[in-house]
Amino acid sequence: MTSLSKNETAFTAAQWEEIEREEHDRVYAHLDPFQGSDVIDPARVMIWEDYCYKAGARPDRGHRTRRLFELVDIDNLEGKRILDVGCGIGQYSVFFAMKGADVTAFDISPVGVERGKQIARVNGVEDRCRFEVANASDMPYADESFDIVIYHEVLHHAIKYPNVREETLRVLKPSGKVVISETLRGNKLLSLARRISMSGEEAKGDVILETDDLRGFANGFSAYRIEPMSLFFMLKRVFHSRTRNPMVRFLLWSIKKTDDALLAAFPSMRHFCGECVMVMRK
Repeated sequence: MTSLSKNETAFTAAQWEEIEREEHDRVYAHLDPFQGSDVIDPARVMIWEDYCYKAGARPDRGHRTRRLFELVDIDNLEGKRILDVGCGIGQYSVFFAMKGADVTAFDISPVGVERGKQIARVNGVEDRCRFEVANASDMPYADESFDIVIYHEVLHHAIKYPNVREETLRVLKPSGKVVISETLRGNKLLSLARRISMSGEEAKGDVILETDDLRGFANGFSAYRIEPMSLFFMLKRVFHSRTRNPMVRFLLWSIKKTDDALLAAFPSMRHFCGECVMVMRK
C-alpha cells in the first residue's frame, strides 16, 4: 500500500484523527457548498459537476463526481439508505437526500457536521439527512444497515486508519455497493504537474493512492470495478483558474478527446491515469 512519509508514519491513528480534525475544522469553517449558497438546486449541481471545459461547470475535477452520481444511480434513490463517509460540510449528503435517499453522514470534524445540519435544514431534508461526528474505523451503525456507502474524495484520508475496510463491509447490506471517487498517483510527469498545481493545498497525511491500494481495499468484496480517467487531461489543474476563457475550454476539450482516443487505442495506458471512480459489491 502507498505509505506516508517516514516522519508522518510516526503518528498513531488517534494522533492523525486529532491532526485532521483540527485541519478540517479550520477549512470547513469557511467553506460553502457548490457555488456558494446553502440553497441547493439539484439540476444546477448536475451541470456544476461536469467537465471543466463545459460552460458553467466547476473549474477543476467535477467530472469524476458526475460519474460517481451515475454509479450511485442518482435518479433512482427513493428509499435507498446511503452512508456518506467523511461527508465534510454535507452538501453531497443533502443533495442525495433531495434526490429521495435516506442519508446518514459522518465526519471527524464537528464544524463540518454542524454545517451539514444547517444545509439540510435550509433545504428541508433534515428529516432524512442525519449527521454526526464519527470515525470510519469504528462506525456507530448496525450491521447491514446501508444499500450504498460513498467515499467521495475521502479514501485518501481514511485508508491509513485501521479497520476501515472491515467496517465498510460490516455496515453494508448484502449485494450493497460502495462507490468511490479519488485521485491516483498516475505517471511521474502527471504527478509533477499535480505537485506544481497543488502546491500548498495538499493536506498533511493525504495518501496519494495507487491502483494497488484500491485493489487491496476491495478485498472481501464479491466484485469490484475501477474506472481510471484523466491521462493528459490532468493538465486541467494548471488551467483551473482560467476555464471561463473560451480558448482554454477548447484546449481542455481537445485534450480530453485526445485522452479518449489514446485510452481506447491503448488500454494499458489507463495505468497512468490520474483519477478514477470505483464501485465494489458486497
